[in-house]
Amino acid sequence: LNNDTFEIVQNITEQGKFLSSKKLYFAKESIDYSNFSEIKDIEAYTYLPSIDKRIDVDYFETKQEFDNMVFYSDDEYKSFIFPAVTEGAETHLNYKRIIKEPRFLGGFNFAIHVPTKSAQLSVEFPKNVEIGYVEFNTESLAIDFKKEETAHSNIYTWNAYNTEGFQLEDDSESPMYYLPHMLLYIKSYEANGKKVTVLDDLPDLYKWYVSLIEQVDTKDLEKVYQITDDITSSLSSKKDKARAIFEWVQNNINYIAFGDGYGGFIPAGAASTCETRYGDCKAMSNLLYEMLNHVGIEAYRTWIGSRKKPYSYYKLPTPTVDNHMITTAVIENDTIFLDATDSYVPFGMPSAFIQTKEALVGIDKTNYKIIKVPAQKANQSVTNITSHMRLENGTVKVSEKRLLQGYDKVEFISEYIYKKESKTEEEYLNTTLALGNNKTKYTNITKTNFDNKATPLVLEYDLDIDSYTRNIGDKIYINLNIDRSLSNSDVAIKDRKFSKKIDYKFERHFTTHFQIPEGYKVSYVPDEMSFEDANYGFKIQYELNDDVITQTKTMYVKTLSIQNTDFEDWNRFIKSLQKAYKKSIILEQI
Repeated sequence: LNNDTFEIVQNITEQGKFLSSKKLYFAKESIDYSNFSEIKDIEAYTYLPSIDKRIDVDYFETKQEFDNMVFYSDDEYKSFIFPAVTEGAETHLNYKRIIKEPRFLGGFNFAIHVPTKSAQLSVEFPKNVEIGYVEFNTESLAIDFKKEETAHSNIYTWNAYNTEGFQLEDDSESPMYYLPHMLLYIKSYEANGKKVTVLDDLPDLYKWYVSLIEQVDTKDLEKVYQITDDITSSLSSKKDKARAIFEWVQNNINYIAFGDGYGGFIPAGAASTCETRYGDCKAMSNLLYEMLNHVGIEAYRTWIGSRKKPYSYYKLPTPTVDNHMITTAVIENDTIFLDATDSYVPFGMPSAFIQTKEALVGIDKTNYKIIKVPAQKANQSVTNITSHMRLENGTVKVSEKRLLQGYDKVEFISEYIYKKESKTEEEYLNTTLALGNNKTKYTNITKTNFDNKATPLVLEYDLDIDSYTRNIGDKIYINLNIDRSLSNSDVAIKDRKFSKKIDYKFERHFTTHFQIPEGYKVSYVPDEMSFEDANYGFKIQYELNDDVITQTKTMYVKTLSIQNTDFEDWNRFIKSLQKAYKKSIILEQI
């Protein structure tokens, strides 16, 4: 600390030993950094004990973190490969990281992707500086902590030994929910006999955020206000005006995430965003803030972390907690979280990835509120499927209509926009819906309300499914479950360590009408099958009316996470559903 300016240097040392020749892909390494840090004095080499030889890394490639994506970031990384790595080889890496912004002190992982014999974090800081630290997921580790003093410094050291390697799992929360790690921050320092706070508590973090917001360009807002007036002049209620403004921003401002030093924290001016027709989350939040307040709607800029972040503002008052910005509107005592970066989410629903997260709502220069974004109910994301089936010359013919609402609609449209690429409509639906079998053909595909956020998406198509029925003697076996949602969602309990993440709660309702062909009668209809739990379940029923069999099927998931203690119950649910999916009706010749 020199004249109220921090000089922060991290010295990083990593040593690895390859006990097998089967994991040589770990020879590839990278060092990340941004405008808030600088990497210096990199030393990387491989040591081969068998021949007592050192081989230095001679090429470091610098890349941008998001080279192939739609947004710009100043995040970069230096990529390299340790040479001549084979069984018994040792890798050595040493470098310095210069931290330029004291609020981004960073942290330390006690475990990584491979078993770690020793992990040590040592922090030396002047005696007139107070640091804070919070441990996460370290309950199972025996971490040794030691405090030392020199004439002018305090030294804190943490040691962990023999930690297990960490492997990612499908459909799990981000690694930070499980990885044992520690985050550090500077709370305060003493200068001229006075305490100067940095991130001593949440008000300090908010004070810094306000200082960044005060740098937003608020000039030339006349055009912004004119557009706002044009799209709201015919509307009377505040909710209708807010909906119109929100949808205008969704439809007219292209989301481009942008991070360039402090520019990654300071929103672009509303006039600039309106003029260029693009912006990141901060720019879109600020534009909504200006437009909503212009028509008398109470609205606030809001900082928030995505579900990838397991942190709380109360426990960790640092910028690490959040990675996103939205707008919070209060209309007729309703708090509405508006995230226009999600172009397809309907007004009134938050983007799915901020459900359950703490929102830091900026009221004014000194006041704020922490409001938890509620998880949206299952009945807000509903898909209704109506199918009419018949048998014609051995081929199952189906006319189907799907009505998708809420996050089901958002997910379908988002994937359609970004993943369809050069596929035909038929090819895309065949891989996305996976109905019937691998011989299913889609025709007469139509989409209605694709761009209308207020109404369900209507998806209609016809299906021809060959080789779907089984003929045994004079009997025909036909399974009415051409859609087998969740059938592959069981958990491999033996191998899994971490909870299963659910993106959003939902309901699915199926009604299938099967026309009994002439010359046949029904000899078997499956009994009702069901599974009911507070968090997930299904029910399948069959009813015979004259020459039509109607199957009604409902399923629901009302949780965002399946914990390890619930894996067996979840698997019972899935196995019960799989069993129900195997049931067929039997037709017999008259």
